[in-house]
Amino acid sequence: MEDRTQKMLIAGIAAQTGLPQILAELIVARGYDTAEKAAAFLDPKPERMSSPYTLNGMREAAELIRKHSECGKILVFGDYDCDGIGASAILSIALRDHGADAEVFIPTRTEDGYGLSEYALRRAYEKYKPTLLVTVDCGIGSIKEIEIAHELGIETVVTDHHEPMAVLPDSVIVNPKTQSGAEELCGAGVAFMLTRALYGDEYAMRFIDICAVSTIADLVPLTGDNRIIATCGLKALSSGKVRYGLQALLEIAGHKRGYPVKSGDVAFKLAPRLNASGRLSTAEKSYRLLTSLDRSEVDRLAAELDRENKERQDLCNKTINEARQMLLEYDLTHNRIIVLHNDGWEGGVVGIAAAKIAEEFSRPTVLFVTQNDVLKGSCRSIKGVNIYEVLASAKEAVIQFGGHTMAAGLSIKPDELERFTAIANAYIKATYSDEYFLPSYDFDSELAVSDLTTDFADKLELLEPFGMGNPRPVFKTEFRRMLFERIKTHAHIKSKLNSVSELIAFNELGNKEILNSPMLKEVFYTVDKEEFRGRETLRCVYRGMRVVEAVPPDAEIIARAAAAFIPKRELSRVTRTYCGYDETFGRLLIAFTPATFAALRREYPAYLTATGQLIGSNPYNTILIAPARDNFYGYYSVIEVFDTPPEAFVSDLKAEYSAEITVHNNPPSYASEAVPLNRDKLLALFSFVKAYAKDRQFNNLYDVYYTLSVKGYSAPFAVFETGYCVLTEIGVIGLDKGCVLRVNPGKKDLAESKILKLINGGKRQ
Repeated sequence: MEDRTQKMLIAGIAAQTGLPQILAELIVARGYDTAEKAAAFLDPKPERMSSPYTLNGMREAAELIRKHSECGKILVFGDYDCDGIGASAILSIALRDHGADAEVFIPTRTEDGYGLSEYALRRAYEKYKPTLLVTVDCGIGSIKEIEIAHELGIETVVTDHHEPMAVLPDSVIVNPKTQSGAEELCGAGVAFMLTRALYGDEYAMRFIDICAVSTIADLVPLTGDNRIIATCGLKALSSGKVRYGLQALLEIAGHKRGYPVKSGDVAFKLAPRLNASGRLSTAEKSYRLLTSLDRSEVDRLAAELDRENKERQDLCNKTINEARQMLLEYDLTHNRIIVLHNDGWEGGVVGIAAAKIAEEFSRPTVLFVTQNDVLKGSCRSIKGVNIYEVLASAKEAVIQFGGHTMAAGLSIKPDELERFTAIANAYIKATYSDEYFLPSYDFDSELAVSDLTTDFADKLELLEPFGMGNPRPVFKTEFRRMLFERIKTHAHIKSKLNSVSELIAFNELGNKEILNSPMLKEVFYTVDKEEFRGRETLRCVYRGMRVVEAVPPDAEIIARAAAAFIPKRELSRVTRTYCGYDETFGRLLIAFTPATFAALRREYPAYLTATGQLIGSNPYNTILIAPARDNFYGYYSVIEVFDTPPEAFVSDLKAEYSAEITVHNNPPSYASEAVPLNRDKLLALFSFVKAYAKDRQFNNLYDVYYTLSVKGYSAPFAVFETGYCVLTEIGVIGLDKGCVLRVNPGKKDLAESKILKLINGGKRQ
C-alpha cells in the first residue's frame, strides 16, 4: 500500500510541476514528500523565508543594538573566512547606513588566532573603545573572553552558528544551534536575519548577494531559508545588479558576463578568492572589496585576491603532496583517522589540504601546524562520520575545539598529539563500521541515454542551487562498449552520448581502454546545461564507474602482461613503514590471468576488485587484474603477485617499494588468438614508428598511439601496446631518459621475445 501511495504522490508532483518522473522521484527521495513541500522547494521565494524572530535571542539582540546605535559605539567582531567576512560586511554596512557609530575588527590568523581570543579582544578594545560588542560567525565558545568584555564595561551580543559547548557565554546569544528545530544558517545568514529584525526585509535584501556567497561557501545545507537565500542571491549575481566588488571578482575569475552565476561559480571562483587573503595575509582586503565604493580600489583588491589565490593553490598543492609523503610512514591499516603534523605548513591552507586528503583516503583528516608552542589543527571529515563528535570524544587531550559535522578546528599541546590520535581512532573504530571507509557508488537515479535531452536539463535546473543538503544529482547509466577519445594532449577524455550530450572524464586517460571495452559497467555522472553560440547542449561530468563484469578483454589482459616485461626507465625508492594488513586494509593481490583472478575472488569475497587501475590511494584490500604501469602501490604493506610474473615486473616492484612482496609462480595461460601479432604486423608497426615517431618526445604510450593513428595506423590500442612492448623488448625501439623515442639500427631476432613466447605458448584452459 505504501508503494502505491508513494507512486501516486510522485505522479501527482510530476503532473503538478511538469517534471519528468525521474526528477519527481528525486525530490521525494530528498524529503519533499508532499505536494506543498515540493512546491515550496521548487519556488523558493523571499516571502517564504522564516521570521527572524524564530531565532532565540533575536529580540534582545535587536533592542541592545538599537540602544547602542543611539548613544554608544558598536564593534562588529568577525572572522577571517568568507563567511565571517560576509557577516561583518552585512552588519557593519547596515549599522552605518542607519546612523550607528560602528567599527569592524577582523582578526588575523597568525597574530590573533581563530575567533574571539583574549588578545584580539584587548587589541580591538584599545583601538575602538566600544560600548557594545557584536560577534559574527564566532563567540559561542568564548566564555572567558565575554567575561573579560564585561570587565571592560562592554555589553555583548554573540551571533554565531557553530556547535555550542555545554556552558554558554554570559551574553545575549543568537545561534540556531542553541535551540531545537531551528534551521541551520551560516554566520552571514545569522547576520542577515539580524538585519531583517533591525531594519526590515526590503532593506535586508540589499545584502542577499553577500549572504548567498557566504551560505554556499560555508557548506551549510541549501534547504529551507538557505535555499531561498542562495537562489535569490544567485539571481542577483546573474543579473549583474550587485555590489561592484563581486562583479569584479567574478570577472577576474574568468566568469563570462551575461552568463548565469551558479552555485559552482561561487564555490570555485568567488569563495576561494575571498578566502585567500584571510589565509595568507589579512582578510581586511576581502572585507574592503565587499564594502568599498571606490571602483579603482576594488579593481586593485580583486587583482590582489586573485594573485593570493594562485599562491594559496601552490601552497595547498605543496601541503597535499607532503601529506601524501608523510602517509607512507603512517599506519593506514589500523588508523581510521589521519592525523599529521608539520611545522613547515602554512596554517591558512591546511584546511583545504585536509579536505583533499580526507577525500582521497576516505578517512577523517586532521592537519596540524605549530603556532605559539601550540598545535593548531584543521579537520575535515567524510560522509557519515561526525568530526565534531570525534573531537568531543578526545576533549581530555584538547585545549579547545569547535566546528561542524564535516569541518572543525582544534588546539592541543604538542605532547598530546599521540594521545589525541589514539583516543580519536578508538572512538571512530567503536562508533563506525569499516563500511564508512570503503568506496561507495551513491547515485540518485538511473538514466537511459535517450533521457538526456535539453528539456530534461531545463527541468533539472529547477532543482538548483546545488550544494550541501541538496547535492547536484548523480545519475547512473549502464554501458558496454563506449567511444571515449582523448581531448587534445590532455589526460582528459570525452564521449559523445547522443546528439546533444557529451560525457567528459577529467584525468581519466588511464581508464580509457576499460571504458571503451565491452565489459559491462555502471558509469556515474552529473548533468549540466551549457549554451554556446545560441546552441544548448548537455555537459555530463564523469564521477566514477563500477565494473560489473570485472574481467577485461583478452587483448587488454595480454597487453598489460606484455607491458610488465619492460623495466621502468627510472625508479624512485618508496620507503613504507610496515603496518601489516587487517580485514579491510593493507593487502594487494595482483593477477595477470582471468583464471587466477576468479580463484582469488572466490577465496577472498570481501576484497575489492579492480581492473587495470587501483581504486584511489586508500590501500583497500584489493584483487587487481591486468595492472596498469602507472599504478602507485606505495601505501600497501603486503603485495602478492600471481601467474609467474615477468622478472622485470617483480624486480621493479622490489626496487621501488619496501612492502612485503611475495611471488606465486603458478603457470599462466593466455588466449593467443586475441592479439593477432606476427612478423608482418610487427614490421608494419615498426615502419610507422620509424616514419612518424622517431626522435620525437612523448609523454606516454597514448601519445605515441595517437600520433601513429592520425597517420593511418589502424590496429586497436591493446594490439598496438603489445606490439610496441615486443619491439621495445628486443631493442629496436625505446624511450630514452628524456622521453624521446629512439629507433635502433640493426636486425633483431623475434625469437628472443619472451612476450611472444608467453602469448603463443599456452591456450586458454
